[in-house]
Amino acid sequence: MVIEDVDGPMYKPLRAGFYRAKIVTDMVRFRILDWDTAFFGMPVARILPSRLTTGELEQILAQMKSERVALAYWASDPNDAESQQAARACHGFLADRKTTFVMELGQSCGAVENFGWTLEEYTETVPNSELEHLAIQAGIYSRFRVDPRIPEDKCADLYRQWIRNSTNRRLADAVLVARRAGKIVGMVTVGEKSGVGDIGLIAADASARGLKLGSALVLAAQEWARRRGLKTAQVISQGANLAACKLYEKCGYRTAKVENLYHFWIS
Repeated sequence: MVIEDVDGPMYKPLRAGFYRAKIVTDMVRFRILDWDTAFFGMPVARILPSRLTTGELEQILAQMKSERVALAYWASDPNDAESQQAARACHGFLADRKTTFVMELGQSCGAVENFGWTLEEYTETVPNSELEHLAIQAGIYSRFRVDPRIPEDKCADLYRQWIRNSTNRRLADAVLVARRAGKIVGMVTVGEKSGVGDIGLIAADASARGLKLGSALVLAAQEWARRRGLKTAQVISQGANLAACKLYEKCGYRTAKVENLYHFWIS
């Protein structure tokens, strides 16, 4: 059972130094993403405003083309009809309906019924093959995987890097794993972002289906945040990942924000 994927290792807070601003007219309208550019081997940028007219979007894309940007991401407001028309008019590929879930952390929800697995923190700084396999499986609904212009092996490599940068604590504060008969059958990466407990990657192996492991992993992440004195938890998922969305709602999360995330291939 695949539970999760978010946006990838390029979205660590600004301290990681991934962003370099580009100026369009009198204000910053897009940013070159250094991590993505290095990873994909081509200039990649993010369009910043969530609402744009067709003319505004055309102007930004033209400026990007002059800067030789090859791929642009745009997290747009799905409730703004003009922005959605602009995306279609400019041949944007709707790669994801990015959904942010949040919840207030109260008292512990208790444990989920155990079906022969144990939960523990993964203490090695390098992921083993089982963790890498789960990370790749977590990307099944990824916007990078659904975009036909991104090779499948490149998407898999992105998730390998994501879990590596989680176990070495660059992108996560902890990696919690579930073991059954000595094998890692589930994992969740957790961290603190701006005072909020955050789930990064989360996945359960097909062999653990029906064991309520997904709920156990989410509750373990909540408990991790609660023990650190955090009051709020969040997780970002793809709208197409219906099983994950239902799981988060079952575990107490509510939808806080939805964005239509487009890819624009410029050159």
